Amino acid sequence: MRPDDPALPEDVQASDLDAAVRRDLRTLDKANADAVARHLVMVGRLADEDPALALAHARAARGRASRIGVVRETAGIAAYHAGEWQEALSELRAARRIIGGTALLPLIADCERGVGRPERAIEIARGEEARALDESDRIEMLIVEAGARLDLGEADKAVVTLQRADLTPGQTGPDAARLFYAYAESLLAAGRRDDALTWFMNAAAADVDDLTDAELRLVELADDDAVPEIPPTVPSSAPTVPEISPTVPSPAPTVPEISPTVPEISPTVPSSVPSVPSSAPSVPSSVPTVPTLASGYDALLLDLDGTVFAGHSPIPGAIDAVAALEPSAVRYVTNNASRRPAEVAGHLRELGFDATPDQVVTSAQAGARVVAQRVPAGSTVLVVGTDGLAAEVAELGLVPTRSADDAPTAVIQGHSPYSDWAALSEAALAIASGALWVATNVDTTLPSERGLLIGNGSMVAAVASATKATPVVAGKPAQPLLRDAIESARSTRPLIVGDRLDTDIEGANAVGADSLMVLTGVSSLRDALAAPAARRPTHIAPALNALQAPTDASVIAAQHPWTVAFSETTVTIDGDADPASAIPALVDAVWARRLDGETISRLSVTSANAAVAALLRELGVG
Repeated sequence: MRPDDPALPEDVQASDLDAAVRRDLRTLDKANADAVARHLVMVGRLADEDPALALAHARAARGRASRIGVVRETAGIAAYHAGEWQEALSELRAARRIIGGTALLPLIADCERGVGRPERAIEIARGEEARALDESDRIEMLIVEAGARLDLGEADKAVVTLQRADLTPGQTGPDAARLFYAYAESLLAAGRRDDALTWFMNAAAADVDDLTDAELRLVELADDDAVPEIPPTVPSSAPTVPEISPTVPSPAPTVPEISPTVPEISPTVPSSVPSVPSSAPSVPSSVPTVPTLASGYDALLLDLDGTVFAGHSPIPGAIDAVAALEPSAVRYVTNNASRRPAEVAGHLRELGFDATPDQVVTSAQAGARVVAQRVPAGSTVLVVGTDGLAAEVAELGLVPTRSADDAPTAVIQGHSPYSDWAALSEAALAIASGALWVATNVDTTLPSERGLLIGNGSMVAAVASATKATPVVAGKPAQPLLRDAIESARSTRPLIVGDRLDTDIEGANAVGADSLMVLTGVSSLRDALAAPAARRPTHIAPALNALQAPTDASVIAAQHPWTVAFSETTVTIDGDADPASAIPALVDAVWARRLDGETISRLSVTSANAAVAALLRELGVG
């Protein structure tokens, strides 16, 4: 068991989990699969009685199996139970990226309500993807949309929204019970008390499984003689919407159930994890502070070259952006193995950043740990790189050398501006003799204020060409460096921030974390438009100041206030909002079109919004 994992009772066995779900875990090694299965069982057992502990088990499962859709979905549902709306939103989006389909849309929309964005919930409910929902999920989406209308004080619109569903009385079952209950709440909020009483009666009659408190609501609302002596049928006045719009708080949430065994799943979504609760989350009547992107995460893992600085110059705006973050949440994570943490922190301070050595995590540290885990203590290791890399090796009880004649057990190769033919040849000789080969990173280029310089990956490629060997990689996009950074921050919800699709973003996806791509370094906006699935970020923005902007200003999704139109190789994007938020809307629209790389290379993007047009030109697509 990992140190931060909640305890697993001895009576909880992996076999308690439904076989269909266990099949999804077959890509894991057996010990890990069993641990994940036991944590999922605990999520189901604790969902109602202890949502916080259930969430802890879900997080433990996610930490072990972040690339498995059912695990991410369960984490999202558990976060929903615990009222952690932002976490639920992030997990459900991740699950949807893995699983596909539209079944999670209603719950995603409901989470938008939970974080105080009812307008966004309505946009999702009215979006094109929502039209593909099956009948049951369509009803749930209507309930969510109606709840969002109530959040906005639009009770009459909530009534009209639910009238798009089948309100025929006499139906029974969960869908009918929740629909009738939501309709009764909307009628009550609209000032139609008598009609509301009738529909609470309909809801109580439909609720054969006791999912709602419709009977209790009838008791609460009724006077001694106020309950109309009429059967539960649709009142003749139901379609009529009066011109009354009092604001009444939306109903408190009845969260979705998670069966103790997280039972059977369909090919895409666990059947036991309903997409939406019987009533949507209650949002305070006062307008909440819009959460920033940074506030949704407990750690910000910032790349350096091309993200925070370029060579000896800070990226414009980066100093202020980083200063606004909680220092304990910040980790500077670099693939550059040429300097030790104290040197990196010193360089950052010289540039104007507030940085300490314990905030820095380097690929040299990660690479040295990878070597130490694979060779006996006291082994000789050939170092190709700086003295700082050699010091990291020595600190772990290994013996650094610069010569293949010392019969090294392993070779570690990291960036140094002084690595030459002789150093690379020593590495080739040792590798040819059977030494383990670890590369701190494989970035082919290194950003500087003068442009792109030769990176460690280019020198690694030379050794690979000579030896026909393949190194074990410690740095991004491989997992060791990012795992070290996440552990350093003791994080359960990190955001990985960087400029390179092939390292920062691919690495984030490899460890199952959300990511922010900033357009200040190596990868361009056009690169992002053409990115394959493994290299697609969660968020994209022109610069680091997106961390202090609202989350929805950078998230790549279709719910932005922008219209995107295509005409052969011309794309037009129009709207009136923060110009930076047009970028993720553009990316989402291009990804949805599934254009080939050749077409994307010829795209020209225009906008009638002068500020957006200027930004597009600056980013190389206008």
